[in-house]
Amino acid sequence: MKITQVELFIANFEETISFYKDQLHWDLLNTKDGKATFRVGESLLVLHQNEESKHYYHFAFNIPPNLFHSAKHWIQQRMTLLTEDGDDEVDFTESKAKALYFEDPAGNIIEYIARSTTPTALTVEFSPTQLVGISEIGVSTNDVKIVVEELMGMGIFPRNNENIYESQFLNFMGEAEEGNYIIVGPVGRRWIFSEKPGKETPTIIHTDRGIFRYSI
Repeated sequence: MKITQVELFIANFEETISFYKDQLHWDLLNTKDGKATFRVGESLLVLHQNEESKHYYHFAFNIPPNLFHSAKHWIQQRMTLLTEDGDDEVDFTESKAKALYFEDPAGNIIEYIARSTTPTALTVEFSPTQLVGISEIGVSTNDVKIVVEELMGMGIFPRNNENIYESQFLNFMGEAEEGNYIIVGPVGRRWIFSEKPGKETPTIIHTDRGIFRYSI
């Protein structure tokens, strides 16, 4: 499964656009009528202005594994990394990946993750052009089983045929070799490297197997 586009509904719209454009140096394709579209690697990130609801999301981007430390240095020059138990990065030993986290003005928890399955870069210096694309988007719901079954109906199955969890744990929907996941978890479960519990948010996810829409 590949994630080609994600649409989010956020507050602090203008400040967030500026953050992505001027601090992260993402490619702003257009902004019009309360909607902004960024190209990030092979993916599109579409932001819809919604100042009233104060939604926040967790989403991630794949980066080449040989650029993790360079990417971390690049980010640290521009903002403060989020921490967990005093650490500003995490090593997912089982899935052979390293990740770092930071927050945008809308309160989203953003992750740059370097997976062993992602091709290495030809350069040793990170730049925003080295972002591969959207790697993960979180969906928090009170109906985990229903959401998982809908994704399975689209041909998007749990990673490595893992068990489906309706409480406490996250469900990574997608193939491990692709490194692209729709993460389905229960409302209230804390997103790591933050103090924010997962909450229901409107989300539109475009994949190579169809479009998944989560409404509230």
